[in-house]
Amino acid sequence: MARKAKPLAWLHGEVKTPPFGQAARIEAGYLLRELQRGTSLGMPHSRPMPAIGARCHELRVVDERETWRIIYRVDADAIVIVEVFAKKTTQTPQAVLEACRKRLKEYVMRPSKRRKLERKGWRFGTAREFLGLSEEEAAYVELRLRLADSLKNRRRRRHLTQAALARLIQSSQSRVAKMEGGDPSVSLDLLVRSLLALGASSRDLARTIAAASLH
Repeated sequence: MARKAKPLAWLHGEVKTPPFGQAARIEAGYLLRELQRGTSLGMPHSRPMPAIGARCHELRVVDERETWRIIYRVDADAIVIVEVFAKKTTQTPQAVLEACRKRLKEYVMRPSKRRKLERKGWRFGTAREFLGLSEEEAAYVELRLRLADSLKNRRRRRHLTQAALARLIQSSQSRVAKMEGGDPSVSLDLLVRSLLALGASSRDLARTIAAASLH
């Protein structure tokens, strides 16, 4: 059974989505959707931020002119976003650290407290709502998720390692890992060709696409 996606939580009016370019917006959407699904992200996309608190991390999103950071905490019932900022130096500014700690101190989530948090300005929603994704952008993110899942599941059913699949498609193990991780540098064309190499039919691909469009 698929895991239920956690909602995103953010303090409306204080935590604002930056003016991402389209590619960065889609990458951020993909990474946030992975977090919602319970995926534990690591470098180069995410790193722990113990200076802020337990279970706190930062996403790294590279845009055309900026490198953005999204600070978040993984809770049992939500992904709590406490700051979004452009990283200008190697060190996280002290003001950012203090703002994150302050917001997390105010955020105490229990079922009985949700309405109180909403009255204080906290919002609960999806990656699409937080980032302002268009319908087409949201569908593209879901399609990448479904294709990456399908590739990983089909490879495992055939008892192939990533290295074995790489040899089959004349690529590298690291490239296969990026495909299965939904890395934005991997084209949809390569994902589809890899699925076909694993025996997927056009009907299989159609079902995957349909599942993404119905999300």
